[in-house]
Amino acid sequence: MSRAFGAESAAAFIQPNVSIITFVMMDFTTGIVRTHNGIGTYTWGGEEWIGVGSLGAVSQFEEGADVSPYGITLSISGLDSTVSGEALNHDYFMRPIEIYIGALSADDELLNNPLPIWSGHMDVMTLTAGTENDTITIKCESELAAFDRSSNLKYTTQSQQKFYPGDLFFEFLPKIEGAKIRWRDKTSDSIAGTPRGIILDGIGAKAGSGR
Repeated sequence: MSRAFGAESAAAFIQPNVSIITFVMMDFTTGIVRTHNGIGTYTWGGEEWIGVGSLGAVSQFEEGADVSPYGITLSISGLDSTVSGEALNHDYFMRPIEIYIGALSADDELLNNPLPIWSGHMDVMTLTAGTENDTITIKCESELAAFDRSSNLKYTTQSQQKFYPGDLFFEFLPKIEGAKIRWRDKTSDSIAGTPRGIILDGIGAKAGSGR
Protein backbone atom coordinates (compact mmCIF):
# COMPACT_ATOMS: atom_id res chain seq x y z
CA MET A 1 0.00 0.00 0.00
CA SER A 2 1.53 3.33 -1.02
CA ARG A 3 1.81 6.21 1.41
CA ALA A 4 1.74 9.91 0.61
CA PHE A 5 4.43 11.95 2.35
CA GLY A 6 4.06 15.65 2.98
CA ALA A 7 6.36 18.09 1.21
CA GLU A 8 8.57 18.41 4.28
CA SER A 9 9.11 14.67 4.68
CA ALA A 10 9.49 14.04 0.96
CA ALA A 11 12.24 16.65 0.80
CA ALA A 12 13.92 15.28 3.92
CA PHE A 13 14.10 11.69 2.68
CA ILE A 14 15.85 12.61 -0.57
CA GLN A 15 18.59 14.60 1.14
CA PRO A 16 22.15 13.23 0.69
CA ASN A 17 23.53 11.13 3.54
CA VAL A 18 20.12 10.90 5.18
CA SER A 19 19.33 8.07 7.58
CA ILE A 20 16.05 6.74 8.96
CA ILE A 21 15.20 6.93 12.63
CA THR A 22 12.35 5.03 14.26
CA PHE A 23 10.35 6.34 17.21
CA VAL A 24 8.22 4.08 19.42
CA MET A 25 5.53 5.16 21.88
CA MET A 26 4.31 2.52 24.38
CA ASP A 27 1.42 3.47 26.64
CA PHE A 28 1.64 1.41 29.85
CA THR A 29 -0.83 1.88 32.69
CA THR A 30 2.05 3.21 34.79
CA GLY A 31 3.04 5.80 32.19
CA ILE A 32 4.07 6.39 28.59
CA VAL A 33 7.49 5.25 27.38
CA ARG A 34 8.97 7.05 24.35
CA THR A 35 12.12 5.69 22.71
CA HIS A 36 13.99 5.76 19.40
CA ASN A 37 16.68 3.62 17.83
CA GLY A 38 19.28 6.38 17.76
CA ILE A 39 21.58 7.86 20.37
CA GLY A 40 20.71 10.61 22.80
CA THR A 41 17.40 12.39 23.30
CA TYR A 42 15.25 13.99 20.61
CA THR A 43 12.42 16.40 21.34
CA TRP A 44 9.40 16.71 19.08
CA GLY A 45 5.68 16.95 19.60
CA GLY A 46 6.41 18.53 22.96
CA GLU A 47 7.84 15.23 24.27
CA GLU A 48 11.30 13.80 24.86
CA TRP A 49 12.24 10.54 23.14
CA ILE A 50 15.11 8.55 24.64
CA GLY A 51 17.57 6.70 22.44
CA VAL A 52 18.25 2.98 22.98
CA GLY A 53 20.64 2.60 20.04
CA SER A 54 21.39 -0.91 18.82
CA LEU A 55 19.85 -2.39 21.98
CA GLY A 56 16.38 -1.84 20.54
CA ALA A 57 14.93 -3.46 17.42
CA VAL A 58 11.66 -3.38 15.45
CA SER A 59 10.73 -6.19 13.09
CA GLN A 60 10.04 -5.54 9.42
CA PHE A 61 6.75 -3.86 8.59
CA GLU A 62 4.41 -5.86 6.37
CA GLU A 63 1.65 -4.52 4.17
CA GLY A 64 -0.47 -5.95 1.41
CA ALA A 65 -3.26 -5.17 -0.99
CA ASP A 66 -5.75 -6.95 1.27
CA VAL A 67 -6.89 -5.64 4.64
CA SER A 68 -4.93 -7.91 6.97
CA PRO A 69 -3.87 -7.44 10.62
CA TYR A 70 -0.10 -7.54 10.13
CA GLY A 71 1.72 -7.55 13.46
CA ILE A 72 5.20 -6.50 14.50
CA THR A 73 7.70 -7.48 17.18
CA LEU A 74 9.70 -5.13 19.39
CA SER A 75 12.75 -6.15 21.39
CA ILE A 76 15.21 -4.52 23.73
CA SER A 77 18.33 -6.21 25.06
CA GLY A 78 21.13 -5.46 27.48
CA LEU A 79 18.83 -5.29 30.50
CA ASP A 80 19.83 -6.46 33.95
CA SER A 81 17.51 -8.87 35.76
CA THR A 82 16.10 -6.16 38.02
CA VAL A 83 14.91 -3.99 35.12
CA SER A 84 13.59 -6.89 33.06
CA GLY A 85 11.75 -8.38 36.02
CA GLU A 86 10.12 -5.04 36.78
CA ALA A 87 9.00 -4.69 33.15
CA LEU A 88 6.99 -7.90 33.33
CA ASN A 89 5.03 -6.50 36.27
CA HIS A 90 3.64 -3.65 34.18
CA ASP A 91 0.12 -3.96 32.78
CA TYR A 92 0.82 -3.97 29.04
CA PHE A 93 -1.85 -6.23 27.48
CA MET A 94 -3.95 -4.41 24.85
CA ARG A 95 -2.22 -1.14 25.67
CA PRO A 96 -1.65 1.28 22.72
CA ILE A 97 1.59 1.46 20.78
CA GLU A 98 2.53 3.83 17.96
CA ILE A 99 5.54 3.85 15.65
CA TYR A 100 6.88 6.79 13.65
CA ILE A 101 9.74 7.26 11.21
CA GLY A 102 11.83 10.35 10.67
CA ALA A 103 14.85 11.48 8.68
CA LEU A 104 18.23 12.33 10.19
CA SER A 105 20.91 14.44 8.60
CA ALA A 106 24.59 13.51 8.61
CA ASP A 107 24.84 15.59 11.78
CA ASP A 108 22.05 13.55 13.43
CA GLU A 109 19.61 16.43 13.22
CA LEU A 110 15.93 15.61 12.76
CA LEU A 111 14.92 16.92 9.32
CA ASN A 112 11.17 16.44 9.53
CA ASN A 113 8.28 15.92 11.86
CA PRO A 114 8.22 12.09 12.15
CA LEU A 115 5.41 10.31 10.29
CA PRO A 116 3.08 7.72 11.86
CA ILE A 117 3.85 4.39 10.18
CA TRP A 118 2.10 1.81 12.38
CA SER A 119 -0.29 1.67 15.33
CA GLY A 120 -1.82 -1.11 17.35
CA HIS A 121 -1.56 -2.59 20.81
CA MET A 122 0.81 -4.75 22.83
CA ASP A 123 -0.17 -8.41 23.00
CA VAL A 124 2.46 -10.77 24.44
CA MET A 125 5.64 -9.91 26.34
CA THR A 126 8.35 -12.52 26.84
CA LEU A 127 11.63 -12.45 28.73
CA THR A 128 14.76 -14.26 27.59
CA ALA A 129 17.34 -14.56 30.34
CA GLY A 130 21.02 -14.37 29.34
CA THR A 131 24.19 -15.12 31.24
CA GLU A 132 24.83 -11.40 31.78
CA ASN A 133 21.85 -9.47 30.38
CA ASP A 134 18.22 -10.16 29.53
CA THR A 135 16.14 -9.46 26.43
CA ILE A 136 12.48 -8.46 26.41
CA THR A 137 10.35 -9.14 23.34
CA ILE A 138 6.88 -7.67 22.79
CA LYS A 139 4.57 -9.01 20.10
CA CYS A 140 2.15 -6.35 18.94
CA GLU A 141 -1.09 -6.60 17.01
CA SER A 142 -2.44 -4.17 14.46
CA GLU A 143 -5.68 -2.34 15.16
CA LEU A 144 -7.18 -4.42 12.33
CA ALA A 145 -6.82 -7.53 14.49
CA ALA A 146 -9.99 -6.45 16.29
CA PHE A 147 -12.00 -7.53 13.24
CA ASP A 148 -10.82 -11.13 13.71
CA ARG A 149 -11.53 -11.20 17.44
CA SER A 150 -14.87 -12.38 18.79
CA SER A 151 -16.78 -9.84 20.85
CA ASN A 152 -18.21 -12.67 23.01
CA LEU A 153 -21.59 -10.96 22.91
CA LYS A 154 -24.87 -12.77 22.31
CA TYR A 155 -28.25 -11.79 20.97
CA THR A 156 -29.86 -12.07 24.38
CA THR A 157 -31.61 -9.76 26.81
CA GLN A 158 -28.75 -10.27 29.28
CA SER A 159 -26.13 -9.01 26.81
CA GLN A 160 -28.35 -6.13 25.71
CA GLN A 161 -28.83 -4.93 29.29
CA LYS A 162 -25.06 -4.43 29.72
CA PHE A 163 -25.10 -1.67 27.11
CA TYR A 164 -28.73 -0.53 27.06
CA PRO A 165 -30.42 -1.10 30.45
CA GLY A 166 -34.18 -1.35 30.13
CA ASP A 167 -34.13 -2.10 26.40
CA LEU A 168 -36.48 -5.03 25.67
CA PHE A 169 -35.46 -5.56 22.03
CA PHE A 170 -34.47 -9.22 22.59
CA GLU A 171 -37.13 -10.02 25.22
CA PHE A 172 -39.22 -12.29 22.96
CA LEU A 173 -36.35 -13.81 20.99
CA PRO A 174 -36.46 -17.20 22.81
CA LYS A 175 -40.21 -17.46 22.14
CA ILE A 176 -39.93 -17.17 18.37
CA GLU A 177 -37.27 -19.87 18.07
CA GLY A 178 -38.75 -22.64 15.95
CA ALA A 179 -42.08 -20.82 15.58
CA LYS A 180 -44.00 -21.49 12.36
CA ILE A 181 -45.34 -18.19 11.13
CA ARG A 182 -48.01 -18.04 8.45
CA TRP A 183 -48.88 -14.44 7.88
CA ARG A 184 -52.51 -13.55 8.70
CA ASP A 185 -53.21 -17.17 9.72
CA LYS A 186 -54.60 -17.58 13.23
CA THR A 187 -53.45 -21.22 13.35
CA SER A 188 -49.82 -20.09 13.40
CA ASP A 189 -47.75 -20.40 16.56
CA SER A 190 -47.74 -17.34 18.80
CA ILE A 191 -45.89 -14.47 17.15
CA ALA A 192 -42.99 -13.02 19.15
CA GLY A 193 -44.75 -13.57 22.46
CA THR A 194 -48.19 -12.57 21.21
CA PRO A 195 -50.87 -14.94 22.60
CA ARG A 196 -52.48 -17.29 20.10
CA GLY A 197 -55.58 -15.70 18.63
CA ILE A 198 -54.10 -12.21 18.26
CA ILE A 199 -53.42 -11.78 14.57
CA LEU A 200 -51.36 -8.95 13.13
CA ASP A 201 -52.73 -7.29 10.04
CA GLY A 202 -51.12 -4.47 8.15
CA ILE A 203 -52.65 -1.86 10.48
CA GLY A 204 -52.65 -3.23 14.00
CA ALA A 205 -53.48 -6.21 16.20
CA LYS A 206 -57.04 -7.56 16.30
CA ALA A 207 -57.96 -10.07 18.98
CA GLY A 208 -59.97 -13.07 17.87
CA SER A 209 -60.02 -12.03 14.22
CA GLY A 210 -59.92 -14.81 11.63
CA ARG A 211 -58.68 -12.57 8.87
